[in-house]
Amino acid sequence: MARKNKDVQKIKIAIGQRLQGFRNHQGRTQEDVAHEADVHPSYITKLESGRTNWTIESLDNILNALQVSYSDLFHNIDESKSRIDNTVLIQIMKLLEGRSAEEQRKALQMLKALFS
Repeated sequence: MARKNKDVQKIKIAIGQRLQGFRNHQGRTQEDVAHEADVHPSYITKLESGRTNWTIESLDNILNALQVSYSDLFHNIDESKSRIDNTVLIQIMKLLEGRSAEEQRKALQMLKALFS
């Protein structure tokens, strides 16, 4: 039972971090998102830190406020199997959206050069 609770806590933290990443990427405050999602700002704080459980209704309201899909939120959410910060990966992907294939290749080359 203790192992299961640890896994659930990791997922809650990962979801919270991802929501925070989406919010920060949009330059929005917790208060702004809370107002639009019809939840209390302290709920957003607790949610982003993994200190509270969410309901489908509140999560749906928050995702709508952030204009984020469930698939973006839950894509590879099991952080215990990956060391990639998915919020960063999603931000990189969004930066590349709408860019030409050549621009995407150049971005990849720059990342490879940076980390080689």
